[in-house]
This record gives sequence, C-alpha cells and structure tokens, in this order.
Amino acid sequence: MDIPLPFSKLSFGLIGHEDSPGTAPKEKVYVVLVANGSFNPPTYMHLRMFELARDALNAEGYCVIGGYMSPVNDAYKKRARQSTFQRSLTVLSRVQSILFESGQVPRESLKVMLVCGSDLLHSFSIPGAWIPDQVRTICRDYGVVCIRREGQDVEKIISDDEILNEFRDNIKVVDELIPNQISSTRVRDCISRGLSIKYLTADEVIDYIREQHLYLNSDDK
Repeated sequence: MDIPLPFSKLSFGLIGHEDSPGTAPKEKVYVVLVANGSFNPPTYMHLRMFELARDALNAEGYCVIGGYMSPVNDAYKKRARQSTFQRSLTVLSRVQSILFESGQVPRESLKVMLVCGSDLLHSFSIPGAWIPDQVRTICRDYGVVCIRREGQDVEKIISDDEILNEFRDNIKVVDELIPNQISSTRVRDCISRGLSIKYLTADEVIDYIREQHLYLNSDDK
C-alpha cells in the first residue's frame, strides 16, 4: 500500500512569487529533493544534506520547494542493499507523478532530484549494485545533487564511469564547508555503548529509540 505523499513538506507558496510585482515572470525551475536510504536512524547529517543541496541549487537560480526522505522498509538488511538502491528510481518517479497530478507545480517547471553522498554516487559504478539503465534514467531524467564526503574525488568518480560522465551536467557536486562526520553507524554504536546521542539527531528520534529499546546490542546494528 502506497503511503500518501505529505504536501506539508513542500513550500508551494514560493511558486510564482520570486519576481518583483509588476515584472514578467521568469522561467523558474522548482526542485523537490529526494533522499533514499535506511536512515537507521536518521541523523542531523541527513538533514544537512538537504540544506546544502538547497543552498547550492538556489544559488544557481533554481527554487527548491522541499524534500523527502524515503526510508527502506522494516525488513531492511545490508544484504538487501541492491534492491534498496534500485528502489530510488521508483521513488523519484512516484514523487514526480504525484506532483504532476496535484497540479500544484507546472509540469514544465518541476524537477525532482536525488540528493545523496558521494559514497552512493560511487556505488552507481559498482558492478551489480545498480541496473545501468536505471542509473541512466536517474541521471538523465531527474538529476543528482551529490554532497562530497571528505577524501573522495567525486570528479574522478564521474569521469571514470561512462554513464555518469555522459550526464555530468545533470550532476551537481556540493562541498561541505563544515565537514560533518555524523553517521547512523556511529550513532548506533554510541547507543550500544550507553553513550549520549544528544545533538546527533532530533530529540523526537532519541525519544523513539528509547521507547522502542533500539540498538541496545550488536544484533540491532
């Protein structure tokens, strides 16, 4: 069963209001960002990805009106990583279709983009991780905003892969001015060690983890 797309995550009020009164409206592209992954648990790093992507795209003249985090289902296991990656295209397509049907954003002005870290971008070129045609469709029809992780040569990742290189103009690479080393793995490790995770993720997430007694032993990782 499909879960309804919460339009409350989007700022439709921005549409058509970027220009000064009395001026002819400019051709504006409205962007909705989508991140797909386990978010196990979600952290402030994941939220910062959206902020970095929005700043970079808005600086280029786009208008980012919101974003969605699309977690994998409860049966997530690392061995299911391939199906998780392949699901990204389905999510992008669904978000785009629902927004088209809503009529809230002109079709010709809407762009749905995948936001990710450079580790996921690198996985595009790993044999067996993705279906090449899906990578091509994501890069060509949607676009990618890649947040560069420290120590990763994103330009080389793109240049060394035939598909990524072909659609490099539709891949935006964003640098972190303030490197963020928070990760879900490290948060889970802190919990299993009995350490505080305050200021690593939202208080609501911390409360939920406590209520559900999550990540208390190595089997939860």
